[in-house]
Formats: sequence, structure tokens, C-alpha cells
Amino acid sequence: MPKHVYILITVFCLGGIFFIFTTQGNRKKEENAFLKLIPQEYRSSVHLSRDNPFTEEKASIGRYLFYDRRLSFNQTRSCASCHDPAFSFTDGYRRSVGALGDLHQRNSSPLINLVFNKHLTAADPSLLFPEEQISNPMFRVNPIELGWKGNEVMILKRLKEDPFYKAKMKLAFPNDEDPFTVKNIQYSLASFVKTIVSLNAPYDQYKENQRELSELEEQGMALFFSSRLNCSKCHGGINFSTPSVNDSDGDTIHYFNTGLYNLNGTGDYPAYDQGLYEKTSDKSDKGKFRVPTLRNLTFTAPYFHDGSAETLDEVINVYEEGGRNKLTGSLKGDGRKNPFKHPLIIGFNLTAIERKALISFLFSLSDSSIIKNQSYSNPFTQDETKK
Repeated sequence: MPKHVYILITVFCLGGIFFIFTTQGNRKKEENAFLKLIPQEYRSSVHLSRDNPFTEEKASIGRYLFYDRRLSFNQTRSCASCHDPAFSFTDGYRRSVGALGDLHQRNSSPLINLVFNKHLTAADPSLLFPEEQISNPMFRVNPIELGWKGNEVMILKRLKEDPFYKAKMKLAFPNDEDPFTVKNIQYSLASFVKTIVSLNAPYDQYKENQRELSELEEQGMALFFSSRLNCSKCHGGINFSTPSVNDSDGDTIHYFNTGLYNLNGTGDYPAYDQGLYEKTSDKSDKGKFRVPTLRNLTFTAPYFHDGSAETLDEVINVYEEGGRNKLTGSLKGDGRKNPFKHPLIIGFNLTAIERKALISFLFSLSDSSIIKNQSYSNPFTQDETKK
């Protein structure tokens, strides 16, 4: 082999090795930058997409985009319209409203601690990261939420014409000739959302020996973790949303039918939302929804996937009865007899004081600092020049 060819090959190989190590080093640096936002004891549980390494620049521009109504095709809604920090990033409605005023099929989910979740949506197990899930509100057409489908060019042009965004996007994506792409908007929004961490509830402080729970809260905690009620079998982990229930293959079950509905005695849920069944077409998946977090319940009423319970007392009553028996209206049916209800939902008996204690404990999982944290608030209200 000629000497000059050998030299070229050697340089090429060394260059490739240098690129690999540099890329890995940068990715590790970016991952560490994010982990600094997470308390030490929780860092091993962080679940991040490798396709979107974290940078402060992406999170910063994502925060502006999150609150900007220009992100909807008709400039009427922003991400924050359905995910308001005052409600722990929900909206207080039974079912959220899209850009055209149409009702969403579900109650908005709190956007807290998403980096600890391996399943993000109520009934789609294929979406594992915020970068993937964000396509739903952007491109969904039934109902339209932000209305990006068919309007991508118009919305990106609108953002690109803003000098502020033009400068910020260049900082966030310095290697892109034109950083105004759908993917970059999604990566920016996801980067911001991943920073929303809520781990400072009274219960967290109790676990860190920083405070005591009240006698009533302690009684409720004992009930919550008891085999008599089995609450913690479904509501475990950092977010009180990770079940310790397995299927026949030994895999964790994340989606459950809890007997909220049983229309016509056939196991059906309302036509606008049949849960996991809409993804799998498996009849036994009718009415199955992902276990929701129990954090910040003080701020996230109404409850259940469709907001059909106004209070925690109503929620607990459903589990006490082993399902909901709706006697009147178009959605009447005895959920206690739903053929697809999970065997864990069998009911139990509580005294009045036990019910009060359980609710007190559940409220002790609420972190009021989340609604006051300026790092998550609307940046436009803090800087009038960028409105």
C-alpha cells in the first residue's frame, strides 16, 4: 500500500475515533447538565431520550414557546392553556378545550416529573418520551388541539419572523442552517417540560426527616400502604404512578380498567374514549388507562381520565364500591360488574375518620412550590419586550 494512502486511512480512522469520543463526551456533559436539576437520590431513575441531548438553550426557548399562543394555527391556544402551573400544569376543566373550542376526550394531565415516567399518555404505550408525545397536541385532528397539521409552514414562518425567536433558536441549534423545523420546536418544548420537577411535598420532607406528618396523615399513610386497601400496588414509585402488578409474562401492567363505566352491561366506556382499546383493538383493553400520578392532587381536580369526579371523596368512593354504579343519564351502568375490570378492584370498607385520614395523606403529596416556581412561569410576563 502506498505510504500516502496509509497515512490518509490512519488520519481518517483517528478522526473517526476522535469524533466518537467527542460526541460521547458532549452527550455526557449535556446529560450531567440536566441531572444537576434533579435531587441526587432520584437521578438514577431519570428516563431521557438520547435523540435530544439536554441544553439550557433549548429549555430556555422551549419555555417561551410553551406559553406562546402563536404556536396554535389560529393563535388562540398555547401549551399552557391546558397546562397551567397554577393547577400543577393542568387546567381545572373536566376535559380540555382545543383551538377551535372542541372538547378533548380527556382531562389534561399534570406535566410534572415526566422524566421519571416510561409511559406518558393515558392510553398509548408507544410514546415513551416527551419528544414523541408532543406530536399529539400539535398534530391531532380529532379534536384539533394546536392545529399544526397542514399549517406547519405558516406557523414556522410566523415564529421565524420574530427577531427574538430568530436569535434564540440560533443559540439553541447552532449547527442548523435553518433551525426553524418542526423537530426543533418539539425538542425545545420537550427540553423545557423535562425541567418541571415537583418533589417538595410534605411527604417528601417527611421522608427526608425535615418535618413530621400529622397524626391524621400518618393514619392515612398506613391505610394507603396497607394490604387491606392495596392503593400502593398501583400507585408506587417516585410519582405514585408505577404499579407493582405483573401480567402472565412477568411484565409490569401500566394500564387498568377500574370499573368507572359499564355501558349497557357490555364493558363499554363512553364512545369518545375507550382507552387502550383504541390503540390495540383488543376488546379486553376497553376502559384501560394508565395509572395517573397522585402528586399535587390539591391542584389537579377534577379527577379521573375524563374529569368525572369533582372531589377525592368521590374518587375513593368508587374504589370503596369496587367500581362506579351510575344510575342515571346516558352513561348509566354498573361499573362494579364491568367484565374487563382488573381483579384488584374489589372494594373495601372505610369509616368516616379513615376516609378523612386517607384524603389527608393524599393531600400531603402536594408540592405548593411548583405553582410559585418562577423558573416555570410565563416568561412573557417577566419581560414585556418579548410579548
